Amino acid sequence: MAHALVFGASGLTGWGVVDQLLSNYPAEGTFAKVTALVNRPLAVAKSYWPSPSQSRPRLNLVSNVNLAEGTVEGFTALLKGKVEDVADVTHAFYFALKPEQDADAEVAVNRGMLERAIGALNRVSPKLRFVVFPSGTKAYGIHIPGGVFTAPFRESMGRLPEPAGSTVFYYEFQDILKEQSKGRDWTWCDVRPDAVIGFVPNGSAFNLAAHWANYLLTYALVEGKGAKVPFPGTQSAYSALYNEASADIIARFSIWAALHPDKAGGGQIFNIADQTMPSRMSERWPALAKYFELEGIGPVDDPKVLRPGEYMNKHRGVLEKHGIRNNQVFKADFLDTYGYYLTSDRQLSLDKVRVAGFSEETDPTSSWYKAFDRFRMAGMIPKSA
Repeated sequence: MAHALVFGASGLTGWGVVDQLLSNYPAEGTFAKVTALVNRPLAVAKSYWPSPSQSRPRLNLVSNVNLAEGTVEGFTALLKGKVEDVADVTHAFYFALKPEQDADAEVAVNRGMLERAIGALNRVSPKLRFVVFPSGTKAYGIHIPGGVFTAPFRESMGRLPEPAGSTVFYYEFQDILKEQSKGRDWTWCDVRPDAVIGFVPNGSAFNLAAHWANYLLTYALVEGKGAKVPFPGTQSAYSALYNEASADIIARFSIWAALHPDKAGGGQIFNIADQTMPSRMSERWPALAKYFELEGIGPVDDPKVLRPGEYMNKHRGVLEKHGIRNNQVFKADFLDTYGYYLTSDRQLSLDKVRVAGFSEETDPTSSWYKAFDRFRMAGMIPKSA
């Protein structure tokens, strides 16, 4: 049976991959072992993954795995020393990421991390058959004012023109995997979502669901249940078409792809989202506010209205008084811009993934609610609030 190795297992999407593998997706007995590699220390008891049982894959959680430093030889030695049965690894899910403020630095550090990981696997895992990595819609230029491509975005649109292309490390990943897989028995694919909705137990730099959960909870505690809470953004962002992807659906497709190399391999790119039909924040925001017993309304053109991070900073003592564990949203300033710079339609075409044979869909609002429920389970949101 298969042995899955998950890099970045404590991140937003990596956590979801381990969760789905341990939940026996796609079927019990598909994977015998799951090795989860994390940088920051994480105890199994605090991971909130499914409890161990004889009917699940055996989990090996390895902490203090730093991909950002050292050499391929050094990381090879680390895998040999820390990963039990590393020679039996059949599927690798590379979901590690190190964000940097400077674009060139971000490309360089993430390129080096993947080179160490794949270089080591080529030395120690002769049974490797598939590698998956997630990119994102930055590859379609959503961060570039005025945009580059016209939505719906399709995988065939190609790379961004220079100089923008050099600031996107996904392309570096594609080149590395293409070169490293030559003449070998493994292949790979690039999974491409837009906004990712999910849960992690020990914080995430770019967890929009955690950021907004904290904001809406704080708002309800300060302003009272039933209060009107404006969308933190512009009217154009409120009306723009998009489709988010839950960490669950990303994980399920990633696993499906890894098990179908004939349909998903060869370095193909696949857009992925919770559902084919795009949505608007004008649909989603009222539903998210409703979870916290608030009334979500459209943007308000008032300079006195605070952005979520500013509002939480002003009322930072409120959550502490309610005994809520800090979920460590490190990039509040960045997350606050979500509703201000993503003002154009950016919906994804899912034609390619459907033709390949993956047809699963889930309701996006339910994905948000599931993340919120998990925050409650982990003590990040009080059960009574």
